Amino acid sequence: MLRAGVARPRFATRCLESCLRCDETIGSGVVQMDMAMEERTDQELVQGALDGNRYAFAELVRRHQDAVFGLAVSMTRNREDAADMAQDAFIRAYNKLGQYNPDHAFKSWILRICANLTKNMFRSRMLRRSAEEKHLKETEIAGEAVEPDFHALEAALAQLPPKLGAPLRLKHMEGLSYDEIAKVLGIGVSAAKMRTMRARNQLLEILQP
Repeated sequence: MLRAGVARPRFATRCLESCLRCDETIGSGVVQMDMAMEERTDQELVQGALDGNRYAFAELVRRHQDAVFGLAVSMTRNREDAADMAQDAFIRAYNKLGQYNPDHAFKSWILRICANLTKNMFRSRMLRRSAEEKHLKETEIAGEAVEPDFHALEAALAQLPPKLGAPLRLKHMEGLSYDEIAKVLGIGVSAAKMRTMRARNQLLEILQP
């Protein structure tokens, strides 16, 4: 269950509904709810989903939705875009479950999918903007700010550039190693360390009274 006072992101419900509809090739037959689902490992849940138990994938969404959404917010700095990216990441993961390597952490895999989708979104927007700028005057448009959570730390994190905020969140809020962060963000290990260190320093400056 979610922690008290923490609302389930809207994308989670939409994601589950989409996943339950989008791929009829994963398993078949009557799905029985397993009350011991929370005790299974991620790898066991993936196998359960591949065997046709869609409640297994629902449990994977429940476990990792906050981490995926948090990464998307760090990268997009826009909750609506982040919700879309998180939903797309879980749907992509659901459709690609057969390609998941159980030797690696599912959390790192789903975070890498989310990071790649978000980067692709930015590339597409840049291409569209370049095309528009051929016909229109270049106008600076400020992105919509992330809705504050009324917590000093979250507010400070929102002020960090996405390339610094993402590794810092992955390191200190999701507990990933620098090697895992590098794989998720598609950067070198040294770059992951450097960006995390720079993010820490900037965060301290922001939090200073």
